[in-house]
Amino acid sequence: MKNLSAFILFIFSSLLIFAQSDTTYKNSKGLSHSLNSYELSISQNHTRSFQQTDPPTGTIRNIAEWENMESVIVAYDFGFGIPYSMLATISQYTNITVLVGSSSEQTTVNNLLNNNGVNTANCTFVIHDVDSWWSRDYSPWFIAVDNQTISIVDFPYNRPRPADDDVPSVIAYELNIPYYGMNVIHTGGNYMTDGYGQSVSTDLVTDENSISETEICNRMNQYLGITNYHILPDPLDDYIKHIDCWGKFVAVDKVIITQVPQSDYRYADYEAAAAYFENTNCSFGYPYNVYRVQASDYYDDDTNPYTNSLILNGKVFVPQTGSQWDDEAIDVYEQAMPGYEIIGVFASGASWYNTDALHCRTHGIADRNMLFIKHFPLFDTISSTQGIEISTDIFSYAGNDIKTGYPKLFYSINDETFQEIIMDYNSKGNYTATIPSPNDTNKISYYIIAEDVTGISAKNPAMGEFDPYIFYSIGNNSVSIASVKNGTIKIYPNPNNGRFYLWTDIIQNQDITVDIFSTTGQKLYTDIKSINQTGQLVYVDASFLPKGIYFVKVTSKNSIISNKLIIN
Repeated sequence: MKNLSAFILFIFSSLLIFAQSDTTYKNSKGLSHSLNSYELSISQNHTRSFQQTDPPTGTIRNIAEWENMESVIVAYDFGFGIPYSMLATISQYTNITVLVGSSSEQTTVNNLLNNNGVNTANCTFVIHDVDSWWSRDYSPWFIAVDNQTISIVDFPYNRPRPADDDVPSVIAYELNIPYYGMNVIHTGGNYMTDGYGQSVSTDLVTDENSISETEICNRMNQYLGITNYHILPDPLDDYIKHIDCWGKFVAVDKVIITQVPQSDYRYADYEAAAAYFENTNCSFGYPYNVYRVQASDYYDDDTNPYTNSLILNGKVFVPQTGSQWDDEAIDVYEQAMPGYEIIGVFASGASWYNTDALHCRTHGIADRNMLFIKHFPLFDTISSTQGIEISTDIFSYAGNDIKTGYPKLFYSINDETFQEIIMDYNSKGNYTATIPSPNDTNKISYYIIAEDVTGISAKNPAMGEFDPYIFYSIGNNSVSIASVKNGTIKIYPNPNNGRFYLWTDIIQNQDITVDIFSTTGQKLYTDIKSINQTGQLVYVDASFLPKGIYFVKVTSKNSIISNKLIIN
């Protein structure tokens, strides 16, 4: 039986253990994050308690991490693996679901939480004696069926740990929501989804399943509604092969990818991963905006687990280790996720590792009463003199009516004050509003807010005015100067300090004009470059420009192409 005395003894004895490799951590059952030799020997043949079911029927949507969560799952196993200070912060604004082994352990843990500043009034205890604290890996995934019923999807956990494997069914029982069992061996650390039907994992999922990749994708579609399942090579080259060790969706159209020095033997693999997203359309129809977070060389002792972060209801908890890259990692999150509160978290007791940090030890529970604003934003340049229509669908998963006067569309022209329009109801949850079309080329920013009759609200995008959608309106007498959609021009690196290389597929033996514009259309830089061979890299020095977002336009004899530039 675990008790407080054993917990104290464990903390002191762990000081040496945690200074070693992440694979050396042992919990009360002698388990580590990696498989031990016995688990390796039985991992493919052991009997799981997982129960397969028929897939759900109707429209299925897999819910993303940045959507509203009603609680976050943590497991107590001689500790939580995350510091009490982080739990205390979460408990002030979101419920915490705490997995404990027994009623007596619940009393012990409740006292520990109280003594460390955690608001236990916002803690829900679930008695289930887990094998480990890696709740990200074994907790359920959440879906919405027919945009109204939050349900759970379970999978055979890729560790032969029966108690952990049972957690999804335990959570389904506690929440009294539908449960579906998808027979694809998997783990939560190797999965990220965008809420619009695209998900990504490393090829660990094909390594561990005896069925074909086509069948894996088919089951992901049947149970999770995933229409585009990306399975990528793992650049980390470590035992875990979890995508959260090097990549993270932070919005439908944004992804953070680790960057390593050129001296690192994995450099080309990481660059290939970043290039994959730079050349792949997100669910909105244009390539992902890729942000890079720096990590040390493989042979350095530095720990940089920055993509192993937790997004939770407007806050982002980012692991910090004392590395020289800590502050830069926070800066990258602030650039990628404006409006969110970015919180650096140092480990306490159990260390962070490149293969195991705070994302591994937490897992959100989707808000069963959320409002979902389904919207495909306008982008690029829009030519219209009659006004520009914005359309959206609003769904209340609690079944509530939308409050009178909502949803509202807020729009801004050239970064001026946002103006408000009440959207008109059409049918079946669809609403529209029209933005007046200016005569000249203008930057249009917009976002949508919805609220139901009980006061539940939502924004799209999630941070509203801090991170609005942007497109450019073109009148009859104007010419497009910029595009927020990537084309056949690439910028390396991006973000950068104003010094960068351009790559374009423009044919050889011609001159090109390179222009840089502000987001309001002011030309700030121009130069003529010669292209001598197809695919030539062109160096640009615009380091005089202040930090911000710009647009690079490349003009040749027969084409005009553009891309977004970030200077930090």
